[in-house]
Amino acid sequence: MGFHRYHKKKVKEMAHFRNKNKRQTNITGVVTVTEKDCHGNAEKMVRRFIKKVRNEGIVEEFRERSRYKKPSEVNAERKRERRRAIEKANKQQRELFTTRKTTNRFSRQSKNNRRS
Repeated sequence: MGFHRYHKKKVKEMAHFRNKNKRQTNITGVVTVTEKDCHGNAEKMVRRFIKKVRNEGIVEEFRERSRYKKPSEVNAERKRERRRAIEKANKQQRELFTTRKTTNRFSRQSKNNRRS
């Protein structure tokens, strides 16, 4: 097998590998609010629509996709999120396993312990 044939084959394999890592997702969230749900109240329909859009995360996803992020930025963001989640879990574990002695700072002091 000649060099050029081998090289072309390798380039094709690498291109396939690169394309495989790219995310090809579309915004598929369909948010519907019917008049029946809100008993014909237009303001309630708008509020419910906004709430559903917020819960679906459509606006945030649009803002994220509106500009290109370098792969290094994406990786750094994932790393930060992962680190934050780990710190949060560790904090919750520490709170569960440590016992605190609760004292009331504002309770009355006994006569022997009072400062003069």
